[in-house]
Amino acid sequence: MRWSIDSWRVWLFRGLVAVAAGLMVASFIMPWWTADINIPGQATLLDAIRIYGHGLQHNLSELREYIAADETPFYQTVLAWAYIAASAGLILFSTWLKGKKGRWLPGGIGLIYIAYAAIAAFVVIASRFREVGLSLGGTGFSLQGWNSFISVGEVAEIDMYSTLRFGYYLAYAAGGMCIVLALLRDKITGKPKAAV
Repeated sequence: MRWSIDSWRVWLFRGLVAVAAGLMVASFIMPWWTADINIPGQATLLDAIRIYGHGLQHNLSELREYIAADETPFYQTVLAWAYIAASAGLILFSTWLKGKKGRWLPGGIGLIYIAYAAIAAFVVIASRFREVGLSLGGTGFSLQGWNSFISVGEVAEIDMYSTLRFGYYLAYAAGGMCIVLALLRDKITGKPKAAV
């Protein structure tokens, strides 16, 4: 069986969609936000707090009585992984759909993933660490940059440096790639726009 140029274009599109789905999963595995914590007189805890697309992890056992940073419950982590698996699966499945469903499903999922990343950073992470900082008597942790807290329990001062990481920005890139592929599907595959 000989392949036509149109079938190669369809498989090229499917390959690009698979790359976008892979980037979504890769971004989910990488940290989205981390915090280094320095306690004077003790070692600096690098990546002491790590937030992924699927939840929060930390190594703050020494500071547990001062900083309430609970790790994400297992069931929420499972739900987050189910969401990303369903999203990646639907994006791949959309390459076999015809008409509007096949064109817009990856774009819609990409838009939802961008919203997921934005809400995670600017609502969940930012508000949680503002509350933690206020509970320590400070003005609240900021999403990025240096933060200092004086008189935290028996510890004289805690310095923290927090930053958004590559995995967070990769989430935007993966979502954006899904949207672009949805918009360019007919041009890449060489098929005329469906009437439906």
